[in-house]
Amino acid sequence: MPDPECYIRFDHNPYGVYLAGQTLAGQVELRVTEILSVVGVSLQLSGVTEIEWSEVIESAGQPGRKTTRYHGQQTLLNSVSFLCGSSAGPVRELAIGTHTYHFSCELPTHLPTAFEGYHARIRYMARVALHRSKRHRFAGPSAAAGSTGDQIGQTSFTVLRHLNLNEHGGGGSVLALPVKSELTKVFCCGPCSSEPLYISAAIPRCGYISGQTIVIKIDAVNRSRTRVNEFRIKLVQKLSYTSQQPAAASRSDALVVAESRCSGVTSGEVIKHQQNLLIPALAPTYTDGASIFSIDYELEVEARVTGPNISPRLSMPITIGTIALETSAPKETLKPLTKSPWDPFSSQQYTDIIGTRVAVGGNAAARRSHTEDSCKGAGLGNNVRLHVVHRNNAADDDH
Repeated sequence: MPDPECYIRFDHNPYGVYLAGQTLAGQVELRVTEILSVVGVSLQLSGVTEIEWSEVIESAGQPGRKTTRYHGQQTLLNSVSFLCGSSAGPVRELAIGTHTYHFSCELPTHLPTAFEGYHARIRYMARVALHRSKRHRFAGPSAAAGSTGDQIGQTSFTVLRHLNLNEHGGGGSVLALPVKSELTKVFCCGPCSSEPLYISAAIPRCGYISGQTIVIKIDAVNRSRTRVNEFRIKLVQKLSYTSQQPAAASRSDALVVAESRCSGVTSGEVIKHQQNLLIPALAPTYTDGASIFSIDYELEVEARVTGPNISPRLSMPITIGTIALETSAPKETLKPLTKSPWDPFSSQQYTDIIGTRVAVGGNAAARRSHTEDSCKGAGLGNNVRLHVVHRNNAADDDH
């Protein structure tokens, strides 16, 4: 007995795109060419998060390599309703012709936005199944036990979840605050230490929506003999996965979703840059599924340096939502330092990562220039010392 043709259509929504919390409504159309005996016709609306990746491990002392597949799954939505009959009711006959059934379901408000990635996906499906009596049950590979019946049609739909930045992260007040990040990098080490390279980056807030522009201010003072060729500003999407089988394991991916570049800073130069970075269409920040999958964002500023030295980076967290902040913190909140700013060209002192206070100026400067040149000849340019300061609110500027 052939299965009927099945068509699933959504009312006034040909692409099947819904907001979490909205009512999903539509109709199922069955075209029967022969009299069909069934006990029921069901519709299942499902949503699931799936993660999967593989790792290749080489065992010491043993030939060959072993590949381990890690995976996990989380059910987000599972609603089954009968368009006619039931899973165990009396047998009924569907006459030849077209049978139309209407359905309606309110989507939960907690559903996350649909997502498709290399190692993770969040998908939503609508499936129609026929429930036959045991005598008429199809015995092929699509047969399923219980209330699922024999699937005869399916289609996907998309769920979008609003993330209101005004309500996220403590009422949105934290997201409206400016953020500043600083670092000091010293090339070489010990008596061969160079003078420092100082970089700071600041943004007016850390809550944005797709289509908005992030304004980044970069200040740099370069007293080292290493040239910074350029600054690269990147918006990075951070995906985190936690498997369930065969064991609990974690993995994370970082994808650059937007990038901007500007000129660097040469030795002995002081620069100030202001760069704009347009945010493309992105899935909002998602941390509700942190037990298996989460999506975060950060803004990274990388100073690309010459030679074999490691390029310094600093980062600031970014929250991507769908409803913009109504008000942002005033620019005056990111006020300048009340005390004298750090000036590596003066006779001030600075603290490196190992806590040693080193004078910057006078004879010390001459000695450092000499020892730095000798270090380059000895091939010690890869040794670095890094001092990073993160400022998460405007009040930190006073310290």
